[in-house]
Amino acid sequence: MAINATATQKQRALTYLNRDFESFKQEIVENHLKVYFPDTYQDFNESSIGMMLVELMAFIGDNLSFYLDKKFAESFISTAQETKNILKHARQLGFKAFGKTSAFGRVDLMISVPAITINNQILPDTRYAGVVYAGAKLTSQSGQKFETLENADFSTVDINNSALVAVSKTDPVTKQPLSFGLLLRDVAVKAGETKTTTFSVSAYQPFLSLTISDVDVLEVISVTDSLGNAWSEVDYLAQDTVFDSIPNTGADSTIVPYVLSLRTVPYRFITEFDVSTGKTSLIFGTGDGSSLDLDLIPNLGDLSIPAFGKATFTDYSIDPQNFLRTRTLGLAPINTTLSVSYRVGGGVITNAGAQQIRTVSDSVFDVGNTSLSSSVARDVKNSLSVMNPYPAQGGRDNLSTPELKQLISANFAAQSRAVTVEDYIARSLSMPSKFGAIFRAHARAGVLNRNSVELAVLAKDSNGNPAIASPTLKQNLQTYLGRFRMLTDAVELLDAQIINIKIAFSVLVSPDYNRTQVLTECLNRLKDFFIIDKWQIGQPINITDLNYLLADVDGVLSIYDLTITNPAGLVDGRSYSNTTYNIAKNTQNNIIYCDENSIFSVMYPTRDLVGTAK
Repeated sequence: MAINATATQKQRALTYLNRDFESFKQEIVENHLKVYFPDTYQDFNESSIGMMLVELMAFIGDNLSFYLDKKFAESFISTAQETKNILKHARQLGFKAFGKTSAFGRVDLMISVPAITINNQILPDTRYAGVVYAGAKLTSQSGQKFETLENADFSTVDINNSALVAVSKTDPVTKQPLSFGLLLRDVAVKAGETKTTTFSVSAYQPFLSLTISDVDVLEVISVTDSLGNAWSEVDYLAQDTVFDSIPNTGADSTIVPYVLSLRTVPYRFITEFDVSTGKTSLIFGTGDGSSLDLDLIPNLGDLSIPAFGKATFTDYSIDPQNFLRTRTLGLAPINTTLSVSYRVGGGVITNAGAQQIRTVSDSVFDVGNTSLSSSVARDVKNSLSVMNPYPAQGGRDNLSTPELKQLISANFAAQSRAVTVEDYIARSLSMPSKFGAIFRAHARAGVLNRNSVELAVLAKDSNGNPAIASPTLKQNLQTYLGRFRMLTDAVELLDAQIINIKIAFSVLVSPDYNRTQVLTECLNRLKDFFIIDKWQIGQPINITDLNYLLADVDGVLSIYDLTITNPAGLVDGRSYSNTTYNIAKNTQNNIIYCDENSIFSVMYPTRDLVGTAK
């Protein structure tokens, strides 16, 4: 029978801060048994039956505390340890988990076409300069497989450019050219192997999930059903539009091959990567294809104000980008066979160094003209060779847990919206190249309208010089940015100004050095310094840097008469930008400042970099 506790004992407060076995045991013994049962239980020997029960209760409390702490820690992404819980946080925050990534790079392709005599000139027979279709299979020296991502059209090679055309075979007797090699540069390739699988689908099933049997699926290339419908991958099932490309038939088609547009996609799916198995699943929507008219052609008035039958209503959200939102999350395939094309591979092993991709395993080559000799066309195809001048990089293994956590947090902070001026610059530069390449971009808040963004952009011409972006390119960029801009933002596209410069200098050369060689090295240093890829919009010229650059050349004793001028318009038969710039007025403390929306450029390095040596 328990002894009644005194008033002092009853007022003793219990503590709930114990977190481990020893603290629980001490609490039970010191603050409970000895206080409330001092006469009933007095044997605190470690080998006693009572102490066994005390330790059992402390053990239970320790375990409950441990699992409580663990569950609490797993509820936060920063402290979660279990992968399944981290992925739940990822889905909640809109992050899409992925597995291995594969190396990406660019290669140079070369074919050998026969020679032909035209007007007493021996030239390449460009009739055989056909197209190598995307998907050509290449192999690196380490055995890794690569595939081309775009068509390689050799008919676009400038045969007057000696850097792209060279004699590949000559007649041993007459020494006349028999064939020419055509070099096509900068063709995008990606490590991996394309595979195809099929799925048979019968009855209607919402959120149908189909798992591809292969592991390490890099991307789903295409999904088509037996009725010829093409299914498009979206980021989430509520997204009912995707970017589409339409061939550009305008005058700037060589620079901007495609026009960017938005296309509604009722046939859509999402992909989900399972980190534990390494497999990828395709998940489709909930729409029943038996009611296409209602699902795909809704009444816009029904969707504008959802207040039918209500006397009062609260605020509601709308998407100003798309009023054609359907009542389903996309259609589900019914009674059809799906053909899925996908690419597998990835990992660190796919990275390849420069000049490591050298073998063409398979390709589809088409000259277009069926009247040409098939045997010659076959020889031209067999002459196809490849070489990567730069490393193919980007391949990596599965994400580690710390990396996954950081990417989830970064993805949530970004929210796929352009908020800062840096966001607009990054989005502009990330537009797919087939819609035209933005070379440089500069953004700032609008001068007249603070809710607008003034985005100054530049492109490149066929010679690699900075050029004004074409109308089609700016139209594509406007469409592309429309999906990422804030509702209250207005984007005004401007042409960045190109300030052409000419540099003249003189150097005093040591008598121990050859003046011609020293001057050549000085010119080469300046050419490398003014490579346009190294320059940004608004970047100033530090004249002191130029002096140090020239003074660092072996044999140079001093630099004098270094002047920088601004050629504009047509000068000595050479065409420059029409932008005029007062170099002297904008020079301060030996620094030539550049306008905020302008860039310095040396248009003709061999003519506009002039030096003398004494």
